[in-house]
Amino acid sequence: MPIEVDEARRLDEIADATIQVARERGVRSVTIRAVAGQLGGSTAMVTNYVSSRAALMTNAMRRAEADWGREMARALEGVEGEERLRAAVRWMCTTERDDEVLRRLMMEIASAGPGAGAEVEKARRATSRRNHEELGALAGEGGLGGGELSGDVLHLLLRGYWLSTLEDQESWTAERGERAILAVVDLLRGSAG
Repeated sequence: MPIEVDEARRLDEIADATIQVARERGVRSVTIRAVAGQLGGSTAMVTNYVSSRAALMTNAMRRAEADWGREMARALEGVEGEERLRAAVRWMCTTERDDEVLRRLMMEIASAGPGAGAEVEKARRATSRRNHEELGALAGEGGLGGGELSGDVLHLLLRGYWLSTLEDQESWTAERGERAILAVVDLLRGSAG
């Protein structure tokens, strides 16, 4: 009789193992075989749930985004208006635990191109659009003019900041990123009035 496996739990285990492989050996080392080895099982243990290397990384990002959503909700709890936007920017500029590894996975997914598969492409696009919409909503709540344009600017700035932290981590500290992005928030607020 086959063993019953909770699919959501197994996907989370695969995500954790993917992040562990990326943390210990680098993003380029993330393969189905490496993740299966981290889990102590066969490749079938992984391929029953994710079909490709790109899907492994997308699954890890799915898990990270759920965690980030809960963390951001805590950071914004009880905060309103412009201070809510500023708190979100401060939170998005932090680098804790596996954020660097996850940013590297995000960049690897972004560079995978159309050959990565329809599921990965859909997830990649949905993640980017969700982030953009959240920033637009926060900009609107913060009283910034042109909520959509402000969301565009903040989305591009934060994505660029995350890439910059990978290129030159010592120079692009959380404080420097936060200062630059909040200066743009102030400029956008000034143009609204």
